[in-house]
Amino acid sequence: MNDVAPLQTEVPPLAGWWRRCFAWWYELLLLIPVILLVQVVYQLAFQLLTGAAVTAVSANAGLRALNFAVLVAAVFGYFMLCWRRGGQTLAMKTWRLRLDGAGGSRASWPALIVRFLASALCYLPCAPLWVLAWHDRAWLPWAWLSSAWLTAPFVWAWLDREGLLLQDRIAGTRIVSVSKRTRSA
Repeated sequence: MNDVAPLQTEVPPLAGWWRRCFAWWYELLLLIPVILLVQVVYQLAFQLLTGAAVTAVSANAGLRALNFAVLVAAVFGYFMLCWRRGGQTLAMKTWRLRLDGAGGSRASWPALIVRFLASALCYLPCAPLWVLAWHDRAWLPWAWLSSAWLTAPFVWAWLDREGLLLQDRIAGTRIVSVSKRTRSA
């Protein structure tokens, strides 16, 4: 007869709304160097392969679209690697947060992909629309609308019965608080 009791797995508490919000802003700041590095590599590769000037990318709509797709793929890769390795990006480590699947388990690949896509629907339109508005004032109302849409996941969290962000509700994931002891283990 085995006298050892089964281990009790405790589900960490959901991180607070403000903590998730500040971590999100910090994540944006940390994404800037990632995006800039990818942009430099893209521009260098383009120049080496074609011999064209740097301005050739901005002069061609197809090359701009390809550039945008490369940047989105890089951001996708960054989040997938971080979330799958330990459930934390650098910003999440700083704010002692972790992305978990349902019941405190590691989030599955499909859940991570769904979470990224749901997030992208809210966050991705903002930057291109502001760039368009910078060049053409007719896009300004759309840029402001995208900024309002940017807040949708956080407004959803206020209304959600469990306080989950919109992308977490859709993907079946949670952002939880991690104690200092758990984080270092």
